[in-house]
This record gives sequence, C-alpha cells and structure tokens, in this order.
Amino acid sequence: MNTGIESGQDERVALLIPVYNDQKGLEVSLSQLPSEVPLDVIVVDDGSSPPIVLPHLRRPHRGFLLRLEQNQGIEYALNHGLKWIMERNYTFVARLDAGDISLPGRFWKQKKFLEENPAYALVGGQVEFVDDEGREVFPESFPTEYQAILRSLHGRNCFIHSAIMFRTEALKEVGLYSSHYPAAEDYDLFFRMAKRYPVANLEDRVLRYHVNPSGISLQKRRKQLWSRLRILLREFVPQYKESWLGLAKNALLLALPVPLVTRFKRLLKGRRGWL
Repeated sequence: MNTGIESGQDERVALLIPVYNDQKGLEVSLSQLPSEVPLDVIVVDDGSSPPIVLPHLRRPHRGFLLRLEQNQGIEYALNHGLKWIMERNYTFVARLDAGDISLPGRFWKQKKFLEENPAYALVGGQVEFVDDEGREVFPESFPTEYQAILRSLHGRNCFIHSAIMFRTEALKEVGLYSSHYPAAEDYDLFFRMAKRYPVANLEDRVLRYHVNPSGISLQKRRKQLWSRLRILLREFVPQYKESWLGLAKNALLLALPVPLVTRFKRLLKGRRGWL
C-alpha cells in the first residue's frame, strides 16, 4: 500500500463540470456553491447548441470555460478538462454535474480529509437523492471505510461521481477516464484507484443529487450494463459473494424487459443501489 501521495502547492480546488445542453442545470449548480474553499470552476462545454455561457461566480471562486466544437461524449470532455487541470498543477480535483447541489461544508470537509490522510487518493460522501420538487426520493448509504468499499465495489459502485474529490497525483498513476466502458467510466476509474490507493466516503451528506424522472435512455442504459459487466468480469474474485451478486444483478437487468425493470424500480422506490 502506498504510504503517501505528494501534494502540490496550489490551495485552490479545481471543480470539474462537463456540460452538454444544460445551461439551466449549470446555473442552478453554480448559484449554490459553498464558499468555504476557493474553487477554480472548470466548465467543459461538450459541443452544446446553443453554446454554454459561464455564469458569474461569486467570490472567492473563479470560472474557466473550455469549449469543444463538437459533442465528444462525457469521457472525452472529462479528460479534456483533467488535462487542462493537471497542466496547471492543481493538487485536488472535485467533480460536479449540472443540476446537482454541493451542500455547505462539502469542499472543506473533503479537502481536510485528504490533507489529514495523505495516503488516501479519493473521498466521496453520503448523498441526498431528490426529485424535481426537491423531495427526497429514496434513502441510500455508502460504505465509509476503505476495506468495506474495496469489497463492495465488486458488486456495485460505492461513489456518486458528482460527489467526489481526488488527488491529481493519484490520477497520474492510474490514468484518466477510459473510453472502453461507455456510461460506466466513473466505476472503472474508482475501481482502478481503489486497487492502487486507499479511498473513503465521509459519513456526512455532501451533495443533493437530482434524480431525472425519465432516467437515462434505453440505449445508454444497456451500454452502462454491458460496461459494468465487463468491469465486474475483469475484477472478478470467486471468493467474494459481491462478485457473484454483481454479475447476477447486471445480467438479469440486461435480460429483463424494460417495462418489468421499470415496475421493479417503482416497487423499490428507485433505490439506485439495486437497479
């Protein structure tokens, strides 16, 4: 296990937000940024039409808009932003998606955790899942301890992409987002990072996550399931019950008719960890 990851000198946290055709969601997210930690907000416009406009940011935050002429997909947009960030030697990178709300204290708590735990590469936290009216849709808790996370990853993703902060030095070791796992690029990265470095989730809620009532498209859903299956097969450990359950769940979801999956989701109140 690595005993520590060297940190750079930049005190600001780079907040990476890829956006495609969601100006309103971006404005909602940026209007409610906590101010306890200075953020350099890097917005990557992934070929939106009309182009994204960067809203005014309140101090102490600063904004930077990177524009892609054509829509390249989230993996490309994320990596485009990360290359820009790493060229400028930021120590920490946080993620946020348009429409999600970072809760007060989030960035301070995550930055403090990484500063006090130099062996750790990534930290997430608990998440409040809400609908269009701001009502909580379903409860879900994520494991906080490294060994529990490492084991649980064999069955499901233990992090919400929009709720993480990680070290750029760790990213240099494990590599950028992969284009080989469409719609599950985050799951792949978290797995690679957790195998190389300790990772954690805070016990505190750090994010209000907007649950899209229409869900992801059928085409993207099937891509995501195939990508998850490939990751689970790559990381399969016969002695882990989580490995078997993860494969069974995702294979079942691929085989079931969409109306039946939708019905199960309603019965489970949309519980993300299950479906």
